[in-house]
Amino acid sequence: MSSRNLKNVKSAAGFGNVASVKISKVIIVINRTKPHARQTASALKASLDRDKVRQEWIETLPPHKNLYGKMADLRDRKVDLVLAVGGDGTLLQAAHRFRGSGVPILGINIGYLGFITSVRGDRVRQDMKRVLNAEFVISQRTALALEIQTGRKTVAGWALNDALITRGGNPNLIGINARIGERRLTSYRCDGLIIATPTGSTAYSLAAGGPIISPECNVLTVTPICPQSLTNRSVVVNSTEPIELQLDATSGPAELQVDGMKLARLTPASTIAVKTSADSVPIAFLPEINYYDVLAEKLKWRGDSLSKRKYGQS
Repeated sequence: MSSRNLKNVKSAAGFGNVASVKISKVIIVINRTKPHARQTASALKASLDRDKVRQEWIETLPPHKNLYGKMADLRDRKVDLVLAVGGDGTLLQAAHRFRGSGVPILGINIGYLGFITSVRGDRVRQDMKRVLNAEFVISQRTALALEIQTGRKTVAGWALNDALITRGGNPNLIGINARIGERRLTSYRCDGLIIATPTGSTAYSLAAGGPIISPECNVLTVTPICPQSLTNRSVVVNSTEPIELQLDATSGPAELQVDGMKLARLTPASTIAVKTSADSVPIAFLPEINYYDVLAEKLKWRGDSLSKRKYGQS
């Protein structure tokens, strides 16, 4: 689906542009290890067959130390929509495989939280008719581009959620020097450091005490993991500013991960440059889905358990 097929209309959900063409071909990226994967796949195939939609089914790759390099590049596929059937991790794999293609990705959740999925697995039969009529909105999500320079060796990477420097098997704290643009930020002594996009702000960064950022904000967050200094907290920076990171000269080794996948081993001789990628990710959502409702549902903010009377209370 090219950009000319998207109406430049703001959705009620605040998620982005409204799609305007009927879907004729899809690629399904599915995690068959998830509970209910077989039932969901059967219901999905029946819906697609009924509307005579051409299909290509691709299975997710299992966790592996070289997973990042093993994912096939699928950007050359001519397709209207990608359906990611699993959880957020399945959608992340789909985003890596199709990055830069401009093809929207819609998540069908048969996992756990599913922050960036749109359709519940048990509602595939009801919701797919609308999806195939392109009754969804597009949210363009910021991604990260990374470059790691170690001597003459350069490694490039990309992430939708986050980039993580972690001490890995190193039993000691690591030292990380951080710069924002041309300005020094600080020097951390910590277990790791997370650079997160707004989409990734509800992932590892949130667990490490980082803020929740609306996907419409053009910012990145820098969040230390278990810092030695109690005053080290998350910093929110403009997404137009590059971030430069380097291990302290006295630090032990570390590794760099993107969206939970190992990208490179780091030494104090390594320089890590992080910036906003030119390849944003178009994620599709049903029009009625609102980001703040998603937060309230997934994080149990409704307070229902507090408002209900307990047994024996008047």
